[in-house]
Amino acid sequence: MRHMETWFGKTDQKWDSGFLLTHKEKKACLTCPRKKYVVKLVCSYANKLRDRVMGEALAYNLAKRLNV
Repeated sequence: MRHMETWFGKTDQKWDSGFLLTHKEKKACLTCPRKKYVVKLVCSYANKLRDRVMGEALAYNLAKRLNV
C-alpha cells in the first residue's frame, strides 16, 4: 500500500518511495504504516469478521490486565 501511495507514474529508476536503504532503518520505518493499515483493515465495517476480531481483542486486553 505504501508503494501505491508514493507512485506517481514514474518508471522504477526515477521512483522514490521514501524508504531508507538499510534493513534496520527500513524495518523501523515500516512498523508504523503496517500498524496503520492493519487497524484500518480489521476495523473496517466491510470486514465480515470485524465483530469477532474486535471481541477477541477486547477479551485479550481484559485477560492481560487481570494477568490471566
